[in-house]
Amino acid sequence: MMRVVFKWVWRWRAVLSSFVLGGLAAVGASLATVHMVEETGDDEFCGACHEMDIFCETWREGSHGTAELGIEVAKCVDCHLPHTGTVPYLIAKGRTGMHDTIAHIRGYEPDWVENLEHREAYGYESGCRECHKELIAPGISLKAYNAHRDVITGETTKTCIACHSEVGHGDLKSALMKREH
Repeated sequence: MMRVVFKWVWRWRAVLSSFVLGGLAAVGASLATVHMVEETGDDEFCGACHEMDIFCETWREGSHGTAELGIEVAKCVDCHLPHTGTVPYLIAKGRTGMHDTIAHIRGYEPDWVENLEHREAYGYESGCRECHKELIAPGISLKAYNAHRDVITGETTKTCIACHSEVGHGDLKSALMKREH
């Protein structure tokens, strides 16, 4: 009888130990993942590849970069990844990271000036709205009030990027064209 009880206790201890160790491993992996996601979202990491130099330079000089313009500094991921939930964010981060890494390794550099025509595919409206929750803020101009009112009421389908194309990187087009020559 004692042997049966001992085996039963031993099995439950093994099962509980497995759950505890598995839980600790999951917590450790989660913390490592959170740390990795945080460390790979700023200009230092994103600008490590030469093809991103121009984007880091223009971002630093822009209104959401490191220039002293009195506006909040945004990290690359604040604008270039969706803010609609953790899963879409991580999927986009992984997909974009793999795409950019493969392009870098293969030496592929797209026509950046041409890509500016499709800039809304590279920035996310949800990123703008993450910080700019109140579109009709006190003190804005009548023109801005009317435009933002139309967005809020759904009278327009324009995105933030359509009207505020130079917020993230200033005059990126001129910088890119100057680099090409």
